[in-house]
Amino acid sequence: MCRMIGFSFQRDSSINNLFKSLQDMSKNGLKSPHPHGFGIYALNEKNEVLFHKFEEPIYEKEISFPNLKIGIIHARKASPNFPIGFLQIHPFVDDKGTAFCHNGTIFTLKRNNIFKSDSYDYFYKIKDFNTIDELSKKLKQFIQENEFTGINFLMLKNNKLYAFCYYNKDPEYYTMWHSENIVSSESLGLNFKMVKRGELLIFDNGKLIFKDKVI
Repeated sequence: MCRMIGFSFQRDSSINNLFKSLQDMSKNGLKSPHPHGFGIYALNEKNEVLFHKFEEPIYEKEISFPNLKIGIIHARKASPNFPIGFLQIHPFVDDKGTAFCHNGTIFTLKRNNIFKSDSYDYFYKIKDFNTIDELSKKLKQFIQENEFTGINFLMLKNNKLYAFCYYNKDPEYYTMWHSENIVSSESLGLNFKMVKRGELLIFDNGKLIFKDKVI
């Protein structure tokens, strides 16, 4: 159970207001607080990577970030009886530089990984694809084979931001929201639209380039 924000800009831009928005929803938003650490994975125009995880609650940390072009930020609230610690903080990143964060609890995954994380197992099962159809097939298979509250994710892959929304309960909490270049766990303003259950969004270079139901 988590709060998260993804962003995509045409050029390096300040994300400090977005970070403050995530701090606020983590402290005061739906099912708050979300106190179990936070992390960021982002790139600038030179493809230099900013990747950091913090064990403190996101709303207790004062940070001024450099300007960035694309990235994801995640604040964690551990599900009951799930481990709490540095290893469980999102985003997760593979050896190809694909980064991933998730909101929800997946009950049927074994969590036999170094992170003891259902979210990491989910990431591992869907992260390798070349087309939208391939990703859609992986997601459909995952939904058929698993029990979960939600499998919402944000993912950075090949300098594109992917966002997916799907849940089996509590739609108010799990519904995601988006603008032309930002996606968030909660609405950040009048220009934000609801992401429908089963929709996949792809952002590239500060623009929403794909939005459709794939499930």
